[in-house]
Amino acid sequence: MHRITRVLSLGVPFIFGVGVGWIVQGRHWDVFLTSYVPALATLVAAYYGAKYAFQFQKDKEVEDNKKRNIINGNSTIFNMMRMTSDLTNFQKQIIDPVRGRQTCFLEMRPTPHFDKEMIKLNIETLYFLLDTDDRNLLGELVTEEERYQSALVAINERSDFHRQEVQPVLDRLGVVQGGYYTVAQIEKMLGDRLYTTLCHATDQAIDHVDSTIVSLKEVADKLNASLKKQFPNETIIGFGIVK
Repeated sequence: MHRITRVLSLGVPFIFGVGVGWIVQGRHWDVFLTSYVPALATLVAAYYGAKYAFQFQKDKEVEDNKKRNIINGNSTIFNMMRMTSDLTNFQKQIIDPVRGRQTCFLEMRPTPHFDKEMIKLNIETLYFLLDTDDRNLLGELVTEEERYQSALVAINERSDFHRQEVQPVLDRLGVVQGGYYTVAQIEKMLGDRLYTTLCHATDQAIDHVDSTIVSLKEVADKLNASLKKQFPNETIIGFGIVK
């Protein structure tokens, strides 16, 4: 584009100069009309053709980037919904049935392993936020991904400990599932190490799950608001739980 502009800036004055000189001298008017004027028209047409092609390509790149950013933003919100759905299902099915009970540390069932890498936010696709007033949101999104992974680690570690260390002891002692046992009886059967570790692991898993569900929604709502501000006429998905 720059090269064509330079050619045009040099060529037009030259052609006009030649033409004016001939007109003044009264010579070669027919040659000027048949050769130099078409050449000038071709040069001008080439310039504007290249100019509009360049602008069209530039506008297309801007629009493509905009669409890509909207897709990446919506994808992030959707993945945060999936994260919340995983934790909410665990909360409802595993935590809530025993929440508040003195023996919840034992009654809370171990679960199959959660893959903490299965859902990722792909933060690198959101670097366009760095050019906005919401650039700090990137740090919050990184934190939420880490909180989610920490919650799954806490769940997995508790489940492993329950299955591999606690359950074998209870089986040897003939403890019946669903039977009534006091906290003092359970502590005596397990011993101080197993009892204390299981209580701590259970509290940690519950705290991680409860707090991360809340924070995921808060940050997802912030991202939703940021995207709506940047792309006011586009469809931005709202936060909801994926069933």
